Amino acid sequence: MATPIGTNTVTAIARRYILPQITDQIYASNVLLYRLMKGNKRIVQGGTQIEVPLMYARFNTGGPYSGYQPFNTTPSDTIKNAAFDWKQQYVTWAVDGLTMIRVDSPEAIANFLTLQSQQAIMEMAENLAVGLFGSGTGAGDGVNNTSAINLDGLAGLVGTGSTIGNNSYGGVTRTANTWWNSSVQGVTSTATMSLSNLQTSFSAAQRGGHHPTIIVSNQDQYNRYWALNAAGTNPSVQYVRQPQGHDALLASAGFTNLLFNNIPWVVDSHVGQGVVDANNSRVYFLNENFLNWVVSPRADFYIKPFQEPYNQDAMVSSVLWAGNLVCTNGDQQGGVFNYNA
Repeated sequence: MATPIGTNTVTAIARRYILPQITDQIYASNVLLYRLMKGNKRIVQGGTQIEVPLMYARFNTGGPYSGYQPFNTTPSDTIKNAAFDWKQQYVTWAVDGLTMIRVDSPEAIANFLTLQSQQAIMEMAENLAVGLFGSGTGAGDGVNNTSAINLDGLAGLVGTGSTIGNNSYGGVTRTANTWWNSSVQGVTSTATMSLSNLQTSFSAAQRGGHHPTIIVSNQDQYNRYWALNAAGTNPSVQYVRQPQGHDALLASAGFTNLLFNNIPWVVDSHVGQGVVDANNSRVYFLNENFLNWVVSPRADFYIKPFQEPYNQDAMVSSVLWAGNLVCTNGDQQGGVFNYNA
């Protein structure tokens, strides 16, 4: 007599066959998530909050000296700590008893869970993407999720506090610590995109050898940039037509992109989603060297054990994620928020 497949077997199958697929497909569904996960993922274990040190000033000592000249040993206060809350996401799925009867073999249940997990993958990817471009305060977290417990996303990070973005970001108040402000251009007026004002915005977020490493916008702004350089648009202007170039690694991962100053410009439909940018006018200039995708090892797409509700003939499980988007240098992040043509 065949042994019925129980919750333990279904959990083992899901974790063995489904979990790797969930992780890969969720991160590959969004270009910025893909980049952060590949190069800037940090595993943080424990802690009431996610704390990071911020170097906000230079030492006030040091310099040339001669002979027995005494050194200045005055202590330098150059570090502040930012603290970010743990943010959580979940997706549940269930298998009813009749389905278990129909797929009562390890191979069949694996195939069924693989098929069913596609919806869970898409839901988790959408939730993380909405949070990534939201504010984490309930304002501008997207039209489908305005919860203040969402990620501390780009709508809260890239700003000055007084006019746009969160005034308190990472527990540090921007109006009192202006070094924590981002390089935001064009908050209150509208503008027509040009190579000149794009360069101005790019340069505003550049500090010495540090510069934006990726540019993100919605499709409208991406198309406007493409049109600036398309053959025949400005036939009298002589420059390398950048839309002929692209970042090869992003392209090989399936992400269409153009180049600006040899930096990839990519599309994400979640840019400007929600109330913060009704005209979808945002273009983000981000330095990924100061952005971290922090996750907990206990909830990095962890599949909970399947359980049977006492009053249903079914098995229920959830996929869990916990972490946050963390920035260590707000001054190196920038954007243009007023393009309407």
